[in-house]
Amino acid sequence: MNPRRPSSRNKYAVPAVEQMLDIVEYLAQNHRGYGITELARALGISTNGVFRILKCLTERGYVEVDPAGGYRLGTKFFTLGMQLYARFDLRRRARPHLEQLCEQSGETAQLYSLQEDHALVLDCVTPAASSFIQVLPGSRMEIHASAFSKAVLAFLPEDEARRRLPRKLVALTPHTVTDREKLFEEFARTRASGLAYDREGYMLGIFCIGAPVFNVNSEPVAGLGLTGLVSVSHPDKQLALEQAILTCAERISRDIGYGGGLFEEFRKQRRFA
Repeated sequence: MNPRRPSSRNKYAVPAVEQMLDIVEYLAQNHRGYGITELARALGISTNGVFRILKCLTERGYVEVDPAGGYRLGTKFFTLGMQLYARFDLRRRARPHLEQLCEQSGETAQLYSLQEDHALVLDCVTPAASSFIQVLPGSRMEIHASAFSKAVLAFLPEDEARRRLPRKLVALTPHTVTDREKLFEEFARTRASGLAYDREGYMLGIFCIGAPVFNVNSEPVAGLGLTGLVSVSHPDKQLALEQAILTCAERISRDIGYGGGLFEEFRKQRRFA
């Protein structure tokens, strides 16, 4: 048996939550069913407390009762784990393509996923240059102002995209789109071209171009693209970058099982060869 870890002592501690996590971690480390009294004795929690926590976890599918009457972790944890694995597997598969995009363009390449009403930076590859823009993986970004999150929102069902957007679209710069309907007009253009833009809407002086990544079910699971100074938007340079971004997005999508024809349509719309 593993002794219970001392709970962290701070003003934000929630004893019931800490006890629940102690139970979950204990069951995860010991792969058999445990009775209520056994868990209470091992973890130093009252039997009533263990019973109430296990009852709640069982009702939610996180714990199940084995044939002998013992409690063990349920399939809901496996489902959550696979969702987390899929996210990090996407990052692993995308990395070499992002590196190639960064090297080819000389700009910072990024990969985002959506997390409810925010965007999460999964990866960021920076160029070998004396100056560049970097965003730390794990950072949470405003969902309505980033080209990479907008590339995903555009391909979600409209009701889901509306649900994910915050009630108020905060103006991060004078160029941020804060009108909800104008944002959905922008999404319509993205669905036609496969490209989303941040024209100094997140930070003054910064221009981003994004494209969606689709999974085996043709669902948008991430947005990727390039971040640079406003010089990126020069017409002669932008066209080549857009083509490179769509190529990168398609390669990653194919790597994770996408078999649809959207990227061919995007290229026709943009008149890429």
